Amino acid sequence: MPKNDPSPSEAFTGFSNEDLGFLTGLAANNDKAWFTEHRAAYDEGLKPAMGGLIAALNTEFAARGLPFVGDSKKSIFRLHRDVRFSKDKRPYKTHVAASLTREGGKMAPGAVYVHIEPEGGPARAFDPRTIDPLDPSTLPSAKIAYDEHAGEGPFLTAGFYLWDQRPLIDAFRKQIVADPEAWLAVEKALDDNGLELEDGAPVKRTPKGFEEQAGGPLDATLKKTQWLVGRRLTGAELADPNLPSLIADFAAQVRPLFAFGWRALDGVRIDPKAGRR
Repeated sequence: MPKNDPSPSEAFTGFSNEDLGFLTGLAANNDKAWFTEHRAAYDEGLKPAMGGLIAALNTEFAARGLPFVGDSKKSIFRLHRDVRFSKDKRPYKTHVAASLTREGGKMAPGAVYVHIEPEGGPARAFDPRTIDPLDPSTLPSAKIAYDEHAGEGPFLTAGFYLWDQRPLIDAFRKQIVADPEAWLAVEKALDDNGLELEDGAPVKRTPKGFEEQAGGPLDATLKKTQWLVGRRLTGAELADPNLPSLIADFAAQVRPLFAFGWRALDGVRIDPKAGRR
């Protein structure tokens, strides 16, 4: 095993100030020269910490009977950004993230996504002067949509992103229409746990094939293309060795959504290259 590869058996002890400080520095100096000079902080600190978190999550998920598994290599998103089709040419992300699924790959339907960055976001970490209580634009968003809130602080999401896979999205919608009582039970179970479905990147009009539901009680959820719930993390929680237990407890609260979605999607063929990062 390479010297700096995170060991699957390494105990998770929390993310240190040095781990998060690397991301703060990278946000301020997002270029290859700075990254190369400070890479040891990533290879010897932050990256192994992520590997330790994933190993600990495997144990916690198994203890709760949750079918999620992760791998220190396959589950972590790369730090390098794909700038080929983006006007933003910054070479590196300023967060680290992982997605754990039933199959162990990042893109399988139904995932627990873990997004790690300093509380408040790398650019304003440890600087309360940048937050104005009278200006909502300076406050972290109350809602979370997978990793679209990168830069606003650490969070978790759980559910079905579906990576723009139309067959999966329509299969999910069809299950809602076929068994509306089961879907309403999912919403109630989430609400009982203090969780709320995200906006879900909705389309403007009732989707084709579901026109008869327009204006009805299912219309809003059928317009979604993602079915996710989220939870913010604090800096104290990132530093806590019990973070894996907290994440697994959150995933357990979302169990009804996972059960519904997998029932809808199992057997639906997807493009294995879609959503690859």
